[in-house]
Amino acid sequence: MITTPTREAPPSRRRHPRLLVRKTLAAAAVVALGVTLAGCASGATGATTDAAPPAPPQHQPGGHSLTRDDVDSWLDGAVGSALQTTGIPGATVSVVADGELLTARGYGMADTGTGDTPAAAVDPERTLFRVGSVSKVVSATAIMQLVEKGELDLDADVQQYLDFDLDTPKGAVTLRHLLTHTAGFEEVIAGLIGTPGSEKTLREAVSEAPPAQVYTPGTTPAYSNYGATLAGYVAERVSGVPFDELLQQQVFDRAGMTSSSFAQPLPADLDARLSHGYPDDSKPAVATEVVNAAPAGAMSATATDMARFMLAQLGDLPDDQALLQPETLAEMHRPALDADDLGTLVAGQRMDLAFFDDSTPGLAAFGHDGDTQVFHSAMRMFPEHDTGIFLSLNGSGRSATASLDLRTTVLQGFADRYLRDTATIASGAGTGTGSTDSADGPVAADLAGTYLSSRSPVTNPGALLALSGQTTVVPRSDGTVAVTPKPLGVTTGVYEKVGTDLWREVGGDALLATRTAGTDGDATVEAISWGASFTMLRAQPWQAASAVLPGVILAVVVLLASMIVWPATALAGVGRRRRDIRAGLSSGSVATTPRRRDRTLLLSRLGQASTLLALVGWAVVAVQAMSFVEVSAVTMRVLQGLQLLGVVAIVPAALVAWRAVRDRRGWAVLTGRLLVLVSLVVLAGFAFGFRLISPSVSF
Repeated sequence: MITTPTREAPPSRRRHPRLLVRKTLAAAAVVALGVTLAGCASGATGATTDAAPPAPPQHQPGGHSLTRDDVDSWLDGAVGSALQTTGIPGATVSVVADGELLTARGYGMADTGTGDTPAAAVDPERTLFRVGSVSKVVSATAIMQLVEKGELDLDADVQQYLDFDLDTPKGAVTLRHLLTHTAGFEEVIAGLIGTPGSEKTLREAVSEAPPAQVYTPGTTPAYSNYGATLAGYVAERVSGVPFDELLQQQVFDRAGMTSSSFAQPLPADLDARLSHGYPDDSKPAVATEVVNAAPAGAMSATATDMARFMLAQLGDLPDDQALLQPETLAEMHRPALDADDLGTLVAGQRMDLAFFDDSTPGLAAFGHDGDTQVFHSAMRMFPEHDTGIFLSLNGSGRSATASLDLRTTVLQGFADRYLRDTATIASGAGTGTGSTDSADGPVAADLAGTYLSSRSPVTNPGALLALSGQTTVVPRSDGTVAVTPKPLGVTTGVYEKVGTDLWREVGGDALLATRTAGTDGDATVEAISWGASFTMLRAQPWQAASAVLPGVILAVVVLLASMIVWPATALAGVGRRRRDIRAGLSSGSVATTPRRRDRTLLLSRLGQASTLLALVGWAVVAVQAMSFVEVSAVTMRVLQGLQLLGVVAIVPAALVAWRAVRDRRGWAVLTGRLLVLVSLVVLAGFAFGFRLISPSVSF
C-alpha cells in the first residue's frame, strides 16, 4: 500500500534544526514586511511636509556692456576658474553679436597628456569638440533646405520617403513630428553610442530595430534620438547623397565651417585636432565615441565654426553663405505645434522645428543642449539682441551635475549680465505666494502623484529603467506643489500656479504645463510637460516604485531565505525518505508518494533559483544599458527563459503549499510555503508588468 508521511509532532516537542530555521524565516519575513511598510509610511509622511526645498538659481544684476573685453573677463572667471573646482579638463566658448564673432575662448586642456599623446591646450579656432545633440539643429537646417526646395513636406507621411516599412499603429508620422519629438516613439538605448569599429550605416540605424510607437503623434513630447535620426535618413533618401556628405556640402561648406564634420571616423586632418573626452581630469581619456544615431549627435566642430552656424541662424551671414531664407528661419524659430495636437500643454514651453524655445520673462531665446558620455555642450541664441553663445566641455566632472551646473551658470549668467532688462530681474519670476492668474484648471491637489518620463522604453525589458526615473508631486499648504526631483535636477523644486494650466518654479523661470483627462467632475492630471520635449505621465498604481519595490524586495528576501534553508531541508528529507522506505519494506509496500512530492518541491525550488538568477541578470543588464554597453539578444532571451521558469514554478509551488495545508504540516512550514508562492506570483507580475517577459528584447 502507499504510505503517507507521519504528521509532525506538536511544537512543544519539536527540536529539529530544520523547523527552527523555518520559524526564524517566518519571523524574519514578518519583521522585514513591517520595516518596509514603516519606511514607506515614513517617506510618505515626510513628503507632505512643507519644508523649504533648495532655492533655484537666482538671476544676477545685469546692465553690463556687451564688449569683447568685458565678455572675455567674465568668461575667464565663469568658465576658466571653474574647471579646476569641477574636475572638467577643458572648455571652448564662442559669442556672436551684431552679425560678427565677438569672442572665442579656450580653457584648460584638450589632451591632459595622461595617454600616449602629449598634453595640448584647447584652442577655440583649432580644437574640435563633440557637440552631442546640438547636432540635431544642424541636421534640421539641411532638412529645411529640402523643404525650401519643395522636395520635402513637413506635414506629409514620412513613409513615402522611406525604403522600409515603418510600423506606426498610433498614426502617421510627419517631419514636423520628428523635429518636435512628438512622433510617439518609445526611448531607444541599445546601440546609441559605441566604440570605433561599431559604426552602422544610417539605414541600419533606423531600420534594424525601430522602436515601437506608443503615443499618438503630435500629442506627447518625448525626446527621441531615433526620431531625429529618421529625419536625417529621410534627407539622405530624398537628396540621394550620404548624410555626412550632404551636411558637408549644404551646410559646412556654404557657411564657411571649415572645421566641422559628421563623418565617423573623422578625416585625418580633423581627427588630429579633436579633443579627447574624459570622465574627469583625474582619469584617462575614453575611446572616441561612435554615435550611430548620427544626425542626432555625431557632429564635431570648433567653437568658431559653431559661431558661424549661430550667425547663419540669426540671419547674419552674407547672402552667398546664407543657409536658409528669412521666412524659413522664422518658421524654424517659432513653436511648431498648437493646441489641436498638444491640448493644454501648449501653455508651457514648446518645440520649435528642432530648437528648444528657451524664452524666459522679458527675453526671447532658442537653442539646444547636447551630451555624449563625456562631452557636454549648449548653444543659445537671443534673436531680439542678435546675439548667441556656444559652450562645450570635454569632461563630465567630479560630481553628477558638474557639467550641467557649469552650463547653467554660463548661459543664465550671460543672459543676466548682458541681455536681460534689470527691471525684469528685480521683479522676480515667481512670488512664492501660490497666487494664480486664473482660478480655472487643476489645483495643487490635482497634480499629486507619481509620474513616469515619456522618454522611456515601454514595450521591452528596458521598461525596468522606469523604476529609477520617477517624479513625485506633492501639494503644499500654500497652494504650491513640491516636485521631487525637479526637472534637470536632483533636489526638490516648488512650483506655483501662474495660469490655468501653467506652473512656474518659485524664484525661477522653469515651467510646467498640465493636461487633464476625463470629465470636469472627474478630471485628473494625466500629463505634465517641461522643457519643450519632455513629459511626465501619471504612473499607474502598479508602476509606482514606492508601491512596487517594497513587494519585490520582500519577495526576493523570501526566495533567498528559501534557497538558504534548501540544503538543510534536503538533508532532512533524505532522512525522512529512508525512514519511510524502511517502514514500507517492513510492511511489504513501497512508499512512492513522498518521491513525487519531493519532485514537486524540487521543481518549486528550481523555479525560485531561476527567478533569482534572472533578477540578478536584469540588474546587470540595466547597469550595462545605462552605460551604453551592448547586450546581446541571446543574453536577453536566456534571462527571459529563466524568468519564465520562475513563472511556471508557480504551479508546483501552489501544489506544495496546498499539500502543506492538507497535511497540516504546522504553521512554520505552511507560512514558509505560502510566502514562497506569493513571492513567485509577485515577481511574475513584476516581470510581465515591466516587460521583462516580452516579444521584443530590443531596447
